[in-house]
Amino acid sequence: MNRVGLKISCFLASILIWVQVAATSVVEQEANLPLEITGLSTHLSLAGSEIPRRVPVRLRGSKLSLFTHKYFSRYLGEVQLNLGDVTEVSEFSYQLTEDHVVTELEVVRLAADTRVRLRVDELWTRTLPVDLRLSGAWPEDVGTLRAPHTEPDSVVVTGPSRAFAGLVAVRTETLERARHGKSDAIELDLVTPQEHLQLAPDRVEAVLELAALEDRTLANVPVIPLVDAGVPEVGVSPPVADVMVRGVADSLRTLTTDHVSVTVAVGDRATGVYELPGQADLPAWLTLLGLAPDRFRVIVGHPTFDATPADTAGTGAQPPGNTDG
Repeated sequence: MNRVGLKISCFLASILIWVQVAATSVVEQEANLPLEITGLSTHLSLAGSEIPRRVPVRLRGSKLSLFTHKYFSRYLGEVQLNLGDVTEVSEFSYQLTEDHVVTELEVVRLAADTRVRLRVDELWTRTLPVDLRLSGAWPEDVGTLRAPHTEPDSVVVTGPSRAFAGLVAVRTETLERARHGKSDAIELDLVTPQEHLQLAPDRVEAVLELAALEDRTLANVPVIPLVDAGVPEVGVSPPVADVMVRGVADSLRTLTTDHVSVTVAVGDRATGVYELPGQADLPAWLTLLGLAPDRFRVIVGHPTFDATPADTAGTGAQPPGNTDG
């Protein structure tokens, strides 16, 4: 036991002697000092500049100081570059010298020809809307109560002015509609539009308000002819149609014919009988499944010939018997 204690005492004594010698021994050694840029106006940005994080410097000092810096990251000083005289957008190179080194040790020289390439730009801060990216289709039996949106609906973007060129919104990662069949709030990352831009926040929630779909038939919806000014009296047969729609169940139950219309585009057709397609106008949240019937007999004016539909394609051709000669 005494021999172990003696060995430990000898080891500690040797360390103490080495520390004393190292503290008084002067050596030269290369050290990587951090580069600190100061004085730049707050309305300017250095994003995109070629700025090294550390600069190799040849120093002369105690062996102990250099040893602890190399192996234990002890602070020895830094290289300072003051840009207080830069007041406008510019692009230039700056050669670092020994005068830029701040340390208590003796600076021998910079260990490399260190040239810093700077690109000074205006620093912009803008609030931009979030573009929610969706792909695919919702499950067949699901519809939206409200258009999908994000919370927040805008983010603060900061960076050099050149990075904002053509940027009108910040998009999210893509959300697959088919994977979601009920209301939910889903966290999505924002896609950084340019590497030098910073987003706050960098994530948003996609809010989905979904519900089950149902089908419904709205019976006896009036059919309205759309005519140009000066066109004679127009009649439509049948005067009503059934409209088959699909939508969110709760909303369908309160839907009335006041929210849906069926029209036939007559335009400036001459006196005659035509067979024309109908067009249903619906709220955006409804899907049209069909019309019954989907074509209508339209009588323009008071034709004297046999009332046989002549314009089955809906192209506006003249009916027989109305040609010149």
